[in-house]
Amino acid sequence: MASPSLVSVIIPVYNCKRFVAEAVQSVLDQDYPNKEIIVVDDGSTDGTLEVLRGFGDAIRLIAQKNAGPPVARNNGLHEARGDYVAFLDADDVWFQGKLATQVAHLDAHPDVGTVLTNWHLWPAGPDGQYHRPDFFARPMGDPSLDDPNSGWLYNRLLFDCVLLTTTVMMRSSVVKAVGDFDVTLFNGDDYDYWLRASRIAKIDRLKSIGALYRTVPGSVSRKPQARNFEYEVIRKAIARWGLEGPDGTKTDTHVMGRRLESLVLNHAYDHLLRGDPRVALAGYCEVLRQRPVNPKLWIKAAQAFFKMGASANAAR
Repeated sequence: MASPSLVSVIIPVYNCKRFVAEAVQSVLDQDYPNKEIIVVDDGSTDGTLEVLRGFGDAIRLIAQKNAGPPVARNNGLHEARGDYVAFLDADDVWFQGKLATQVAHLDAHPDVGTVLTNWHLWPAGPDGQYHRPDFFARPMGDPSLDDPNSGWLYNRLLFDCVLLTTTVMMRSSVVKAVGDFDVTLFNGDDYDYWLRASRIAKIDRLKSIGALYRTVPGSVSRKPQARNFEYEVIRKAIARWGLEGPDGTKTDTHVMGRRLESLVLNHAYDHLLRGDPRVALAGYCEVLRQRPVNPKLWIKAAQAFFKMGASANAAR
């Protein structure tokens, strides 16, 4: 009887002393036996390394200078020896049975390159602590397909990143074909990766919940960034592959144009509310060049302009 496939679990971590032990333990507790855990510390300064060293030989620990999540994930990939590769963020937790369910799905569907599960948003309680929901004590449930979010997903992904990194498992052959995460994308590197993977093989999403996705106030993903990473990722994909998927599915040019415009406007609005008004103004001006007869956009641009002036006066 053949031994079960080896799964390489990659966990990048930076200054996550409070949560990382729980994440690692949720992998160790998986009932799937043949796994290796590769934790890449991205130059933590808060005692994270000491916590990780406490796991001893149960994990393979790689320490690097602080270089960002894409570099950490790449270093983990370069060390991975598994037939399958799974990703887990250092502040999230897996449900029991996640690895076994995903391995069984990939084993049964050789045409599928990537499989992910659903997830549960996990906010802190009123006391600031993260209390596991009652259903966490039960193993993963329904392994059936979420059909609208499964299959050849390139065109679907152009409109929404329906994959959450902490729930993803991939064939190592697909990982090798996709290559490294893009280190120029401090945020959105995972979205870019799934788009690239969607050109190579099918992606299946299971209905069952496989992970608790911790929502941490002040995390990088919740702060407005100077660069519009989501917009950049999609524009790059369209420039490389166009609007036709590997299965022949085509996206309407005008529909895609509205999607890109919405990304510019959303990015501008985020900065108008709680970011850099200069970035907001640049975004509104970009859209106004295409749609100059739009009073609402002129009002938003004016708000950004006056907010920019007020910020400059306050800084004097």
